[in-house]
Amino acid sequence: MRIAPSREHFDAAAFRADTPGAATVVHLNAAGAGLPPRIVTETVMRHLAEEASVGPHWAAARARDDLHGVRAAAAELLQCRPHNVAFGGSAGTMWAMAFLAMPVKRRSRVLVARSEWAGNVLNLMKRRLADAITIDVMPVDERTGRIDVNRVADLIDERTVAICLPVAASGFGVRQPVELLAALPRPEGCLVLVDGAQAVGQFPVGMANTGADLLVAPSRKWLRGPRGEAIMVLSDRALERLGDPPVLSQVGSSWTAIDSYATRADARRFETYEFSVAGRLGLGSAITHVLRHGIENIRDLIRTRLVRVHAGLTAIPGVTVFEDDATESAFLTFTTDALAPAALNDNLAEANIAAAVVDRDYARADLEARGLEAVNRVAPHAYTSEEDIDRFLDAVSVASRRARWRNAS
Repeated sequence: MRIAPSREHFDAAAFRADTPGAATVVHLNAAGAGLPPRIVTETVMRHLAEEASVGPHWAAARARDDLHGVRAAAAELLQCRPHNVAFGGSAGTMWAMAFLAMPVKRRSRVLVARSEWAGNVLNLMKRRLADAITIDVMPVDERTGRIDVNRVADLIDERTVAICLPVAASGFGVRQPVELLAALPRPEGCLVLVDGAQAVGQFPVGMANTGADLLVAPSRKWLRGPRGEAIMVLSDRALERLGDPPVLSQVGSSWTAIDSYATRADARRFETYEFSVAGRLGLGSAITHVLRHGIENIRDLIRTRLVRVHAGLTAIPGVTVFEDDATESAFLTFTTDALAPAALNDNLAEANIAAAVVDRDYARADLEARGLEAVNRVAPHAYTSEEDIDRFLDAVSVASRRARWRNAS
């Protein structure tokens, strides 16, 4: 797999022309799963045809060099070396595998963001039951929704083994100060675990500029790759600190004698033998697509769309938008006083507009703190047109107005 040596400037029309699905649906749910560019679908289909022709094993062997290229591309995107990169089927599962491989003592302390991904929180609670660790939620500036770095500094002590947070949560789009938190003084063995699900593919985030010890991201969201693929990158410090994964595979560990084994020193210790080669190659094409187009260019296009959505939503009577700064948000969340989030989302779906609802199953702590049961989420990508946004805004306005009339009658 070859990474283009230079970045060109691509405008919104180019992204849209390269995204077949953009012509069939108003897609405003990149935070859930982005529409794939043509090259990703072609890559996946081409390898599936190869598997049908010669069988999965021969097809995988023929793709060996391209698979190495996927690792190199991921390392370039996420500012690390290939030996720091691991692949798996789910960002949440990979996060859990790494966290459960971290040696902890009883009463060890974990600091976690209120906005942490639900799956990560579940595994934190599981480990609290097993190892009697303490979980403390980091304080938040209630006005901005950002973690209060100065107050967190006062919480870090010698028992702190991990600081866990997303770059941006799935429930509210505010970008968190990962770099500032990672720069705080902390014990040598304390790792910063970062969920990049809502950032990788739209923000220039990686190991070098965040200070993270672990960064995970799925293929299907802002990277626009296939579902069932994810990336995890681990710092050298994390590789030294983490032990064996809770489940071993012959990819990550070797059966060295009849009664012994050895685990790899690099990030591949967390990989498994079974995976979709077609999906992995599709992920590689998605990463190469981002590298070719330029992450800064992609972010500029997304930012422009978020500003337009923010202005349009705030002009609709009864709508509350929860992100103050559209320029730095990963996406926008909102509610309308006339319709419950699920009902509004159903109205949008009837108009062939794909958006999302986030409820307490995914963002319980954040939503409870704000007194909310659920919010609507709108997440445009670079392929989103101004006409798409205007159709969305019109649909929200019409649905809200009709519901208000019904409620008044």
